[in-house]
Amino acid sequence: MATIERKTKIATEIPNASMSDIAFLLLIFFMVSTTFVKEKGLNVILPKAESIQKINRRNAATIYVSKSGIISIDDFAIETDQIRYVMMKKLATNPSIITSFRTDRDADYGLMVDIMNELKKAEALRVSFEAKVLR
Repeated sequence: MATIERKTKIATEIPNASMSDIAFLLLIFFMVSTTFVKEKGLNVILPKAESIQKINRRNAATIYVSKSGIISIDDFAIETDQIRYVMMKKLATNPSIITSFRTDRDADYGLMVDIMNELKKAEALRVSFEAKVLR
């Protein structure tokens, strides 16, 4: 008598027809249930001017700094490394001179630090920052 072999195959496939539906439902669930926290950052309190003093223009050297990085002292364009020598010459003629900064709002702060370092090397330590008065 002939024996019949029995072939038993176990199905090992996972039905993936609704897999995209499940993925989109999970995506929508996480989008709806997640809260986004807006970072507050640091609270910076900028100082306000307490009083306004007029500086006599004969005792002031005005440094202009433009947005594009052009530096000028009393309307003469100079480079950063020349600031020390110009200010030393001005201090020799008038020891009570005040250096007044007038800068563009979008000027590079790194350039301001370089100018301040050059003023320190020239020992021009009397510095004033000009600001517009808002009314």
